[in-house]
Amino acid sequence: MIKVTNISKLYNAGRPNEFIAVRDVTLTVSLGEVTVLKGPSGSGKTTLLGILGCMVRPSSGRISLGDREITSLPERFLTQIRRETFGFIFQQFNLIKGLTALENVMIPAYPTGERYAPLRRRALEILELFNMSHKAAAKVEWLSGGEAQRVAIARALINNPTIIIADEPTAHLDTKLSHEFMVIVRQLREGGKTILIASHDPIVYDSELMTSRIELRDGRVINDGSRS
Repeated sequence: MIKVTNISKLYNAGRPNEFIAVRDVTLTVSLGEVTVLKGPSGSGKTTLLGILGCMVRPSSGRISLGDREITSLPERFLTQIRRETFGFIFQQFNLIKGLTALENVMIPAYPTGERYAPLRRRALEILELFNMSHKAAAKVEWLSGGEAQRVAIARALINNPTIIIADEPTAHLDTKLSHEFMVIVRQLREGGKTILIASHDPIVYDSELMTSRIELRDGRVINDGSRS
């Protein structure tokens, strides 16, 4: 469970361009749910997603992960929590050009010190889950958009995280590939993963897979509840 209480995020405090991205948000995300943060550009959903994933520190408020409050933990401890708990799928995929699909999938696990052979084997097994093992040796810049996203998802799974966080995962995909992404979401949910998605794509937020939909506007939650 992730719980945030009275969370706000202020950028450029005291400057002419001061901006409040998230305003006094309180909500809980339960394990096993598929939750979508919905809202227009500038609504604060990406910032809130970053706070929930321990990538962004709030300016005020509290964050709890399970029974542990983690708001003021030093960065080195937050780094470990992120590595062990979360898998991230970024809007731009953030794959490293010049490296192969397999190498990109393995990268998040390098800091754990795991031996290369079992790590490589596990990475290949994850790629196989998404029918991408035949592209393991391909440089990522040679991949199609859909293939690149599957590699990004495989990379997010390499450390066997409990929670998957995806920021606008269909923003650069066509309709067919967006629906394919939702098939993968179903697979992840059936595999026991908790999934948090920020999206303004109706293919995502109107999907029957969503167990909870949180709507934001101007940094505030204007609707928070499970789908009927």
